[in-house]
Amino acid sequence: MTDEDATNRTGDDAIARYAKRVERSPHNLLSARGILELRTRHIPEASAFARILPPGPGRVLDVGTGGGLPGVVVAIVRPDLEVHVLEATSKKAAFLTGVSSELEGAFTVHSGRAEELVQRSELRGAFDVVTARAVAPLERLAPLCVGFLRPGGRLYAIKGARWPEELALARGVIAKLGMEVVTTPDDVDPVAPEPHVVILQRRS
Repeated sequence: MTDEDATNRTGDDAIARYAKRVERSPHNLLSARGILELRTRHIPEASAFARILPPGPGRVLDVGTGGGLPGVVVAIVRPDLEVHVLEATSKKAAFLTGVSSELEGAFTVHSGRAEELVQRSELRGAFDVVTARAVAPLERLAPLCVGFLRPGGRLYAIKGARWPEELALARGVIAKLGMEVVTTPDDVDPVAPEPHVVILQRRS
């Protein structure tokens, strides 16, 4: 067995343990449908997303991670990255802390609202990448996330089929924030199924 095979096997085991904890949690981490699709849709999508992130070393913050998608999966699939997750709901944050402990500190949990935590000196402007899935429309998401990014850092916003409308409405806000659109789903594959990823960059 090669080192890469061993790493993949370890990652698969960790993802299986994480999935089992989500399925058994009493905290409504996902909808009933989301639980049913956790292993067949949500985790595979998060794993694919993790692989498009820039090569490490680098610091990644998943804002509004909920039950840990995609942040926990990113931490497992991409051990070259230093992953942090942010969650406002205390019960979900406690769940994530337990998962992190079980995975030997594979990621760091921050509990609280993004609007408040961004004021903390150790988090403001501290990340190369911010990710967000199903948190808010782009015109609200960009202002929420930009403060966490270092100059040149990028926001990877995971979106549904209505991303073109969201982006059109957000362009003015994006410009005022000193950000620019780097990549849209159309640049990658205009007929690809969801999820779609819009990438914004904070200018230097």
